[in-house]
Amino acid sequence: MTKIFVTGALGFIGSYLIPYLNGQEHKVISSDVHVRDYADYVRADVTSFEDLYKIFRRENIDQVIHMAGEVGRMVGEEHPQKMMYVNNIGTLNLIKLCLEYNTKLVYFSTSEVYGRLFDKGEAVKEEDLEKGSVFTTTNIYAMSKLFGEAIVRHYVENYGLNSVTIRPFMVYGPGEHPSKYRSALINFVNSALNGETITVHKGAERAWCYVSDFVNGVHLAMQQPFSGEYEAFNIGSDEYHTMEEVARMVVQECDANDNQIKIIEPPNKFLSLTKKFSIEKIRHAGYAPKVSLEEGIHRVAEWQRKSDD
Repeated sequence: MTKIFVTGALGFIGSYLIPYLNGQEHKVISSDVHVRDYADYVRADVTSFEDLYKIFRRENIDQVIHMAGEVGRMVGEEHPQKMMYVNNIGTLNLIKLCLEYNTKLVYFSTSEVYGRLFDKGEAVKEEDLEKGSVFTTTNIYAMSKLFGEAIVRHYVENYGLNSVTIRPFMVYGPGEHPSKYRSALINFVNSALNGETITVHKGAERAWCYVSDFVNGVHLAMQQPFSGEYEAFNIGSDEYHTMEEVARMVVQECDANDNQIKIIEPPNKFLSLTKKFSIEKIRHAGYAPKVSLEEGIHRVAEWQRKSDD
């Protein structure tokens, strides 16, 4: 049995990952910054070394899955100091403790780190990030996560840190509440169900990954043996659709009206219009996405209908 410490456990992905890990007979200790009275939950702020040290000292932790942080493009633009501090000081605190206690670190990055490398229109591979830099990122969120990757890599190569990095791509599913800070797909469904305008960026294309598929990919990545070198895995889907196609699928599922769809010119900053990427590396570990976008949209719509009742 592996004892796993999960930070950011109360977030959307955590709500799926924790039960999955428990179902795989791992022992999970979860943490977040909120006060909760759950079994095997500890309130801890990753920017507080003392909070984390108490957990490491008390528990014999085998792996850390580090999801805690400030997340999202617009969150970063509105709260840049908070994002840089939490995402990088928190990561550094965990690295120090993982080294001291000989614990494996699973670091959550983001697809945003590729930035303008997406502009070439080719499927980016994990090693392609070497061709980029902070100057090819498009937003503060990407910068914070890219710097986090650089810190992790530094400690892998110079101090022998046992680590693997996850780069999530367009993860969605029931339980993600619509807001301007959340994914376009979730907001599409909410707008369709409420008779509101569905705003679509002209020319945008994405491959959306249902959360249960993503969680399976994370589990596969965290089980990979340490190679002694820095390793990262793209985890997502390879079912690509334009966002106009996604909007029409949502409209059909929600019995809405095509007239609700409004196509606009995309913003000229903070985002990548297309995101093409390779998942061959994680496929070699046994990864195979199972939930189609059509089925995923159906599940999200059903959940939102029940939530509105």
